[in-house]
Amino acid sequence: MNSINNASPAYIQYHAIAKHWASDIDFFKIEIVFLHHLLDDHFILLSGPVYIDDLKAVGKKFLQLEQDKYSADTDLIDYIKVLEGQTENLIDGHGELLGIKQKQMEHTMLHLNSNYRKLKQELFSLVILLIQDRKRQGLPKA
Repeated sequence: MNSINNASPAYIQYHAIAKHWASDIDFFKIEIVFLHHLLDDHFILLSGPVYIDDLKAVGKKFLQLEQDKYSADTDLIDYIKVLEGQTENLIDGHGELLGIKQKQMEHTMLHLNSNYRKLKQELFSLVILLIQDRKRQGLPKA
C-alpha cells in the first residue's frame, strides 16, 4: 500500500518543499516591490520614444508576473491545506491526490520562477541601457 501520512518520508518531503515554496513566494513579494521601485525611478526617462516599446513589454510582463504570483500563493495555500488534511485522513489513503497536487505546485513554482527571472533580466537590461545611453550623452543617470 502506498499510503502517505504525516510520518511518511514522502509527506515530510512534500511538507519541506511546501515551506520552501512559501519562502520563495515571500521573496517574490519583496522582490517585486523592489522591481516596481526601480521601474518607477526610471519611468519618465523610459517613457521616451527610444525605450517605450520595451517599457510596454516589461509592463505587460509585470502584470502577468503579479497575477502568476497571486495564483501561486493561493494554490500553495490550498496545497498546504491538502497536506494538513492528510494528517487528518481527509484524502485518499494512497496519497494519489497529494502526488497530483505536488506535481501541479512544482509546475506552478517553476513557471513563476522562470517568468520572474526573465522579467528581472529584461528590466535590468533596459535600465542599464538607459544609464549607459545617458552616460554617453553626458547626462545625469536619472
